[in-house]
This record gives sequence, structure tokens and C-alpha cells, in this order.
Amino acid sequence: MQLSVQQAGRLRLLIKRHREAETRFFKSLVEERAADLAEPVDTPQWERAVARLRRQARMEAAEVRPVRWPALDVLMERALKERLQLEDLAGPWLPLTAGERTRLSLSGRWPACLSGCEHGTAERAFTLDDTVVLQLRTAAWRVSEPVLKELEEKNLIGPQADLSEEARVERDRLAAKLYPSSRIAREAVEDHWPDPEDDQVAGAGAAGNM
Repeated sequence: MQLSVQQAGRLRLLIKRHREAETRFFKSLVEERAADLAEPVDTPQWERAVARLRRQARMEAAEVRPVRWPALDVLMERALKERLQLEDLAGPWLPLTAGERTRLSLSGRWPACLSGCEHGTAERAFTLDDTVVLQLRTAAWRVSEPVLKELEEKNLIGPQADLSEEARVERDRLAAKLYPSSRIAREAVEDHWPDPEDDQVAGAGAAGNM
């Protein structure tokens, strides 16, 4: 997906916060439970007991990770599902034909649509459910189909260094109407990203909340 530079930066920061929150959660569990150990501090017995606590804390952190600190793949999928439910993209759409799937897989066939990317783009890869990917690609193609047809009729698709200024303006005008998958993803990130507080993404919470 081609996200805006700002969005890519926010996602990097989110992952950093996730890691920091999980580390705090882990340390809090170990510190609280180590305080109740009967073994004398700094003895071999105490060190073995703390090692057991650490292993248990890691397992507990792994259990709550999907809820408290979901992966970006999970959050992107949720956001895309929300965006794809809106009336303009929800369909129902005719299934993509084999030829349409092939055309979708060809890079550089769509003029760039950089809505929301005035300060540049950053490519980010996400692993998504196949059903969501197909829904996304189908919506992107069907919504953009009339514009793509017009672009093709005017011979404005593909790399063309010899376009006149008038043709470039027309291509840019039509390109702004396209809805490729990355544009849908950018709108999903901007308007439908799961709320950190609701999903317990931002903070790990205290160990006592378990």
C-alpha cells in the first residue's frame, strides 16, 4: 500500500508504543510477583524462581497481545473492512474476471492518484485475509472502471513522455477520480483506524487488571 508519509510515521510510532507497553507490562508482572517470593533475594533459588516468573510473564503477555497490542496487519484489516462497508464502495459488485485480475496485477497501468499524499508517499506491506484483499481490489476496480475507460479512450494510460500539457492536465483531472486500493487504504487509516482507547492499543494497563 502507498500510504502518506504522515500515516507511515504514525504507524511506526504506534508499533514503538506497542513494544514499550508490552515491555512495561512484562516488567510489572515480574516485579510484583518477585516481591512475594519466599526465597532469599540474590540466591540461586531466588534467581531460578525469578526465571520461572519471567517465562510465565512472557506467556501471559503473548496471550493478551492480540487485544492490547494488535499487529498493524490486524488494525489495517479492521480499518479496511469499515471503509469498504460505506455506500460508495460496498457494492454489490460483479466479480472480477480473469482478464481484470491480470490488468490489476500490472504495475504502472493506473495514473497515480495521490489524494492525501501532498507530502509524498511511503510503501508499506500488510498481510491481509484473502477475502478482504479480493473485496478491496474488486471495489477499487469497479468504482474506477468508468474513469479508466475514459483514460484509455483518450490514450492517457501508461508511461508517455510526449504528452502535451493539455493532455497531462486532463490525465491528472481524471486520475483524481480513481479509487485504487492504496487510496482506499489511506482513507481507511485516516478515518476508520481502530480507536486506541477502545481497543486497548495505546496502553498496556497494569498487571493487576488481568
